[in-house]
Amino acid sequence: MISYINRTAFRVDIENGQEMLFISDVHYDSTKCDRELLSKHLDEARKRGAKVFVFGDWFDLMQGKYDPRGNYSDLRPEYKSITYLDDVIEDSAKFLEEYKHQIVFIGRGNHETNIEKRLHTSPLDRLAAIHNQNGGNVIIGGYSGWLMCHIKSGDNSKAMSAIHFHHGYGGNAPRSKGVLGVDIDQMQFPDASVIVRGHTHQKWHVPVVVDRISERGNAYQQRVHHLRTGSYKKLGDRFAGWAVEKNFNTPTLGGWWLTAKRNRSNHRIDWKVEEAL
Repeated sequence: MISYINRTAFRVDIENGQEMLFISDVHYDSTKCDRELLSKHLDEARKRGAKVFVFGDWFDLMQGKYDPRGNYSDLRPEYKSITYLDDVIEDSAKFLEEYKHQIVFIGRGNHETNIEKRLHTSPLDRLAAIHNQNGGNVIIGGYSGWLMCHIKSGDNSKAMSAIHFHHGYGGNAPRSKGVLGVDIDQMQFPDASVIVRGHTHQKWHVPVVVDRISERGNAYQQRVHHLRTGSYKKLGDRFAGWAVEKNFNTPTLGGWWLTAKRNRSNHRIDWKVEEAL
């Protein structure tokens, strides 16, 4: 279904009506991760035949050496060992084995790149090696990139849609929730029909209608979906910790369901967006 085009672009071959689940900021190994909600969404993805894309921060991994954000009280009991990093990776692989036919893509987030910079190893590549040995077929991506989605019909014609993803950047944006970035992203990535961001643990969907013209000179309008994926990491009781010291907003949990529909009039893919609750 998904394959490499180059380092930052991936080809996604789908059927008309294919559903996808877009999530990010899972922070699986955190004591504050809502694993019950995560399992609920992944179970629903399995029932719906949806493919799951994770756009960064599958891991939390803040309790290791050199991390100033660390808090020993936030460490799960099963990870309190000298092989902390290995234990988290192996536990994640065990959890994801049940969803090996749903999980198709995991991109890097700042929590993964932090480990790469500090400890000189890629936890996601190590996770993928175990997951794929267990019968999975997940691709590990970068911090940002493109998903080039293709629907091929019986008459050999194709419909295409470009999705741009970026794990996210900046602070928690307590007033704007990051929505002010919509116009900037629309300008920078005019060929995208869906633009996905994460990182801030906010969650919103802003549809923008733009005017397009085809290669044949036919004018049409296209709806571009700007998505900010939520998190699966709860804030807690605001007693203490990194997020409390930074006065982060209480996050809205979960991600987004997307359904691909072929538009025969302009050979594009129209997207239906639904909140994953």
